[in-house]
Amino acid sequence: MKRIFLLVLALCMFCLSAAAGPKLYRHLSYDFSNLRNVKVRVITNAHPETAGSFHAEELAEEKVLSALYSAAGKANLILTDERPGGPIAPTGGQESLLKRNKKAPKTVEARITINYLGYRRYVVPGHYEQKTEYIKEKRKDSWGREHYVEIPITHQVWVPDSYHNNAVMDVIYNVYDLETAAVIANVMDKREREYESDTAGMLDRSTNDFIKALIKK
Repeated sequence: MKRIFLLVLALCMFCLSAAAGPKLYRHLSYDFSNLRNVKVRVITNAHPETAGSFHAEELAEEKVLSALYSAAGKANLILTDERPGGPIAPTGGQESLLKRNKKAPKTVEARITINYLGYRRYVVPGHYEQKTEYIKEKRKDSWGREHYVEIPITHQVWVPDSYHNNAVMDVIYNVYDLETAAVIANVMDKREREYESDTAGMLDRSTNDFIKALIKK
């Protein structure tokens, strides 16, 4: 029973550390079925510098864009980087997809805010822990035969300060209609994974969830 309780507790902690899906708003009267092209106009990094316990991801904007390209390609969407000074068109399969389309694609604009992307370092203060060791002693049984038994001995051991990292991601995706400039979709995605510093997996899942939520019928 104790083992089952610990397993359930571990699963609950995992669910808390690996945040659920993003929070989505979509304009009720907007038809997303014709969506073919997403123009990325702005990627803003609110916390690009390492400060305090937060360690910022290097090249965060480009990593977000790269993950978006991959997610859009899986959904047969054309994603272009139209930030000032950025490349105008993607390369590879998405560029070929654009050439194959006979009709002009329905286009929306995406503006992305990176609140946090990186990891936080936490200090685990030094502390005492109980440690049990077993020593063998020779004993005689009731018939006088010798055999060894293990005797548990518990004592306190000092565990010095240690550190662990939690990967964090807090990104907002805003999507606009180019004709009306109205916000037609908004996705707020906040995730955290304990004992990790690599954000690549979280970012891939986040961008995939964003694209899927955007085109979901």
